[in-house]
Amino acid sequence: MLKAIFNNWQAKLGSILLAILFYVNLQNSKILVKEINIPIEYPKLGGSLAVSKSSDKTFPVKVEGVREYVNYYSQFLKAHVSASDLKPGENSVSLYRISGAPAGLRITKLKDKVKVIVESNSGKFLPIDVKFTGDLPPNYVKTGPFVSPSVIHVSGPPGVLEDLGRISFPPISLKDKTESFTIKHKLPDFPASVKVRENVKEITIRVNIFASASNAGETLLLGIPIKCQSLDKNLEAEFSEPEVSVKLQSKTPLKSIQVIKGLSASVVCSHKYDSKTKKILPDNKPVFAKIKLTKAPALKAVDILGVFPDRISILYKVKPDKDKSGGEEGDNGEEENTIEPDSNPELLEEE
Repeated sequence: MLKAIFNNWQAKLGSILLAILFYVNLQNSKILVKEINIPIEYPKLGGSLAVSKSSDKTFPVKVEGVREYVNYYSQFLKAHVSASDLKPGENSVSLYRISGAPAGLRITKLKDKVKVIVESNSGKFLPIDVKFTGDLPPNYVKTGPFVSPSVIHVSGPPGVLEDLGRISFPPISLKDKTESFTIKHKLPDFPASVKVRENVKEITIRVNIFASASNAGETLLLGIPIKCQSLDKNLEAEFSEPEVSVKLQSKTPLKSIQVIKGLSASVVCSHKYDSKTKKILPDNKPVFAKIKLTKAPALKAVDILGVFPDRISILYKVKPDKDKSGGEEGDNGEEENTIEPDSNPELLEEE
């Protein structure tokens, strides 16, 4: 039997060696090595800090393993950095870990550090842009638009906020409109890193429409400036609408100058400035205030049919040039006008 085994042993040994060689080549053909860039997933930072979009977005690695594993799992690999290594400004940090790799893959880092820029979130006011199209029917006029809120306060990384500007909506058609109306629009989608303060989700646009020559004795007065009562001398009050429109009726003829001098609109400005904490009390958030319309004795017989808008939003700010010893209130709560009155309000009257 041994004789049969060793018979022509050179050929048999060559066949075994050739089979081993083919097996090794086959196994080697299943191993794949490739270099790829995997995305970096940054942690959420506390407070007002955020990772800038100018930070490194990918990280280079070498992946080794069975071909099927490499091709399949490469798409799930992610690089991570630790939040504890990040500080405001530019950071050069090592990877904390690489996720998404099974035990059968060998991952080699092709770079030592990651550039991470950490920014402090800032705020920005975005104004609302309202446009109209078409014309009202003859003898009709509009007041407004009255937009609530008139601005949107957002916060986020400075680099992202730079790209944000006025918020625009489709033009509002005035064609064939003979009655007042209200339109609501949802806010546009902002980048994920931008937050809208006060949890505002939509904008309300009010347009008041009146017949300029409807019933005898009716008058529409446009452009009455709003005054601020009892405003702290260290503060400024920013109104969502600087003026109001008033619809009134009188049984007797009125002169334009009589109405202009006899009507005034105001709101109570109750916030105060604390010189010790250097803060606005109770807070610096916008507040709503009801419009108070005052008539002079000469207009006693005049009936007020409507005030538009009937309330506004007030945003308080500290005066840049406030008295350094500040914090004191206005003398005896005297009325301070934050808007210069229009010396020539527009008066629409019956002829």
